[in-house]
Amino acid sequence: AVEIKTTRANEKSFSNVVQSIEASREKALQAVNAELIELYWQIGKTISSKIEAAAWDNGIMKQLASYIAKTQPGKLGFTRANLSRMRRFYETYRGDEKLAPLLRQLPWTHHLIILSESKLPEEREFYLRLAVQEKWSKRELEHQFKSALFERTVLAPTRASPLGEERKAALAELSAYDQELGL
Repeated sequence: AVEIKTTRANEKSFSNVVQSIEASREKALQAVNAELIELYWQIGKTISSKIEAAAWDNGIMKQLASYIAKTQPGKLGFTRANLSRMRRFYETYRGDEKLAPLLRQLPWTHHLIILSESKLPEEREFYLRLAVQEKWSKRELEHQFKSALFERTVLAPTRASPLGEERKAALAELSAYDQELGL
């Protein structure tokens, strides 16, 4: 390895360049994620609309997955199961103006976890908001579900729970976040 000698002034400039690279990389990843979520939303909408209009039946997803695999070799993620998830994603959130701004801020894996683990619409909203606000990783989101954060902070009666203050803080956080988004 070649040793590079730098001055303090150069090191600060170099550090700024590296920070710019990382910031741009993060923005690019967010843009790609938002576009993927939009694609999955549109695919889910198409499938849902066709099935509701009786133009397609539930078995069509297997045919669509096969068609995509045949016409788009190498494109992964468009299996029958994933197409069903896209449909569920769309049907779960369509018409929900309050949550629409949040949907494109989370990766697909987070949505799959939230959809599969949440029992109530309020629970989905709770985890969506906190995952965005706290920038939870997939593992952190899974941990919060396993630790029953929603049940402990929202559903638990305040008087009977030693976590009453935690519940109030979580609800206040969500309310503040709503105000930030103008919801």
